[in-house]
Amino acid sequence: MAERQIVVDEERITYEGLFLVKDLIKIFYDWSGDKGYIPIETRHVEVAKEDGKTVEIDFNPFKKVTDFSKNVFQIKLMCTGVTDVVVEQEGQRKKLNQGKVQLIFTCWLETDYEHRWETKPLFYVIRTFFEKYVYGRFVAGYHTAIKNDVKTLQDSYKAYLNLYKYV
Repeated sequence: MAERQIVVDEERITYEGLFLVKDLIKIFYDWSGDKGYIPIETRHVEVAKEDGKTVEIDFNPFKKVTDFSKNVFQIKLMCTGVTDVVVEQEGQRKKLNQGKVQLIFTCWLETDYEHRWETKPLFYVIRTFFEKYVYGRFVAGYHTAIKNDVKTLQDSYKAYLNLYKYV
């Protein structure tokens, strides 16, 4: 079975104010293209309620680092109480969304994701030694890369959400 080493465990960004849902989605796709991740949108639910629309999107991008390991992300985007608002900025009218946004980031390093080292008991023992004595040196670098990637995405979201703070 593939092993998962959790690097980032449910870090959250919360925001309440003006934003565009399509821009939040675009930020994810731009980031995944820049960083070489394969973007996968596993769930997209929109529900209209009396107090506004609720949007829930789950992204699960991944990137193969080597033939033995890959970076896997789980990003949950939840927007609640989303209503349409028209704002006048610099003489122009813009249609924006207003509501609450919550982003949850969980990231891990998955090793032996193709289950090559589990076909025979001897291979499993060899894999244990390999991970401990040979591959262990590289894991710290992979963890740092994952942390940098998630920090870049979080910074992009924070920068975008702060744009509308002072409208």
